[in-house]
Amino acid sequence: MLVWKDQWLKKPEVTLQIDEPGLVYGGVPYETLRSYEKRLFAGKFHYERLLVSAAYLGMKLPMDYEQFRETILQGMTNFDSDVSIRVLLLPRGVINAFKYELHSSELVIYMDQLRTSPVVGKVKIRLSKIRKIDSQATPADLKVVGRTDILLAKSTKGDAYDVLMLGSKGQLCEGTFTNVFLVKKNLIITPDLDSGILPGITRKNVIGLCRSLGINVEERKVDPSELYEADEVFLTHTSRGVVPVDELDDSRKYSKSLGYLLSQRFEDYIKSVEENWV
Repeated sequence: MLVWKDQWLKKPEVTLQIDEPGLVYGGVPYETLRSYEKRLFAGKFHYERLLVSAAYLGMKLPMDYEQFRETILQGMTNFDSDVSIRVLLLPRGVINAFKYELHSSELVIYMDQLRTSPVVGKVKIRLSKIRKIDSQATPADLKVVGRTDILLAKSTKGDAYDVLMLGSKGQLCEGTFTNVFLVKKNLIITPDLDSGILPGITRKNVIGLCRSLGINVEERKVDPSELYEADEVFLTHTSRGVVPVDELDDSRKYSKSLGYLLSQRFEDYIKSVEENWV
């Protein structure tokens, strides 16, 4: 199901024009959301992050948060299970090789049954040779379809769960769709926002979970060499929450005890945080 041109439609009912500006010229902010037990998770956080991406491109959302939330909740009634939700903000105006003059934007909300099965086999990660674009060129919190740095890194993923990217100064940043955490002697370390990362919503909740358990968390610049010194590494992202990592670059192997504990506690924790459900 998706909202397209202000009405709910099924996928076969939707047609895309070849001159769709977002397809031809790009500039399409997006967010990916999900539900837990048929409740929309962190809707307001995602909406506010979409506002930030839109503002970079001179775009405005055509509905306020209450309308946004109610529209998604309406769509969720068509499913008997939890859903995965993709929100796109399409530019409208005079957009071509010579002009970028926006007069409005159109929100597309696509949802389908959430399909998340347990991770089978080893969770492998690799360090990518592709650097993240410097934040002075493309802000780290500009979340748009088709970011070239993300696509180029993702194309080298192979059998890895994700690849980790470094910033322009060699600092550890994040994966192509994940945030990364290291465990060293029961201290958890994760790249800070100034490292040039997307402010992950699951990342934010995991930091809160750790602190609620009395586990110290350091948000700071992280040198990639620390990955090889870590006892554990785990990833976070919307679809699966916490994903403990088995090995890096087919060589460095990790314990998974703390990452596994956090993955087990994650859903109970997020359900206890009221602001996740407004």
